[in-house]
Amino acid sequence: TCVVQVDLNAMADVAGEQAPRRFKVAGEGLELTITLDAKWQARPFQQAVALPFVKKFNSQQREGGRQLSVEALCGVQIDGAGLSRVADARLAAAGLVVPPAASRVELTFGEPPPTELRLRVACGDVSVKLTLDKRWLGKTVAEAVVKPFLSVYNRRQPTATPPRTPEQAVEIHADGAKLPSAKEALRMGPLEALGWHCTRVDLFFSYEAVRAAAKPRPMLGQSVGHISTADYREATELLWTHRKLNKADGAAIARSFTAASPLRKLKYLYLYGNSLGDEGLAALAPALRREHAPALRELHLSTNGIGSEGVRALAELCHPSPKLAALSLHDNRISDEGVFALADAISGGSFVVEKVTLHTNPAVSAEGVRRMTEACAGADFAEPTPDRGPTPYIPLDHTPQRWLERGDVDK
Repeated sequence: TCVVQVDLNAMADVAGEQAPRRFKVAGEGLELTITLDAKWQARPFQQAVALPFVKKFNSQQREGGRQLSVEALCGVQIDGAGLSRVADARLAAAGLVVPPAASRVELTFGEPPPTELRLRVACGDVSVKLTLDKRWLGKTVAEAVVKPFLSVYNRRQPTATPPRTPEQAVEIHADGAKLPSAKEALRMGPLEALGWHCTRVDLFFSYEAVRAAAKPRPMLGQSVGHISTADYREATELLWTHRKLNKADGAAIARSFTAASPLRKLKYLYLYGNSLGDEGLAALAPALRREHAPALRELHLSTNGIGSEGVRALAELCHPSPKLAALSLHDNRISDEGVFALADAISGGSFVVEKVTLHTNPAVSAEGVRRMTEACAGADFAEPTPDRGPTPYIPLDHTPQRWLERGDVDK
């Protein structure tokens, strides 16, 4: 992670013209001063501030050293307020102009964008593998993804069927998740529209096809080892709570996940209330990597006898889906060592998560709380009170979990 601090000296307009501004840009052991005249002040933030710093930083690195990228910009803060999510920060910064009264800007850089994207594009019973290199990643989704696919798809349709065009797409799904707007996605670049780790794109040219593809979402709660590979691949939720699962079960789950990989539909994994311990989590962590579970959104590991070694293994071996929104590790045996390892992974961009619950880990010190809170804005160390806190699990057909109310406790 690279944090860039920009000190802005706001100056009043002189004779109707904007006075030059001097920026102190510092980060990763480098500090330089940039002077922006009126022309450069009007240019996008990425071009005027981020790009000069990135070029200077990269020019001073030894061969094989770390290289920054403007495309890897994943956090922007102006005077302490800003954008915390990676994609939002990149998109906003593309057209951002720093307000004249601003006094401090902070940038965060994460992992560099991929130079290649391998996709399986499908529509109905037609499926095509595409590999997008740098040249194709610079084109739009319509040019790089949809048109090449349709060149195959249209040839396989009956002669009397009119050929499909990219503009006719009514929905586009990336790794099982519907994109907000098919029309907007067609005009965007593949990395921006589909995400850096997308492996599958589904195209729909009619709403009848969308409805036909919508299948019941199974939630599997059977014993470990009694689920078929096909069931794993169709599951959106796996519920193994309070099953007395141990380290051997953690290894068994990992083997099953790897054998069925990729689990494109798996979004929620509930394993709380077991006895996985450090060894069980260490065995499971590699099977939860983004290439095995690209759609994973929630991972619940609370009350599992997990210590710092297990969390360190999770931080170093997992590299989960960038869609991961919630990680629960509360009510375990985690100490500062584990918290530091996870915080470093989050700060470094290898472990992306929005919220981490870590309360009821008595060995975590104030320094551990501070480090994790700085790395993850959604870090939660506050123990829930009777009328405030999420229920451990309520199957509400994939809607967000509701909050306990006083009436629930009184009952």
